Amino acid sequence: MTGGGGAGTLRAAMKIAELLEELDLSLDDIRWFLAVRETERLLALKDTPLEITRLLWSGALERDLYDMEERFLAEQGEALRRGRRDETAVRQLLAEVARVRARRYAEVQPNS
Repeated sequence: MTGGGGAGTLRAAMKIAELLEELDLSLDDIRWFLAVRETERLLALKDTPLEITRLLWSGALERDLYDMEERFLAEQGEALRRGRRDETAVRQLLAEVARVRARRYAEVQPNS
């Protein structure tokens, strides 16, 4: 988390870490959740191929994907620290990450 929040930033980061541990979530789970969201966003653009081309060409997609899980967690911590989001909202969002993880592992992988 960036910014000069000092102790507040540290408390927010610790709270996020506690919630991740409580829900048994890893960075890989966060990355998968964000990849699912990004896939949904790209699929929503299927009728506008030029927009997809622009995302690829401009490097915007690459920027969006680079360290996406760390940025996501930093954003949650910053929102928590600034009071824009409370612990309940962060917990609900991370619970959604856990649901997406459960669906990921519930899918039956075909044998090739």
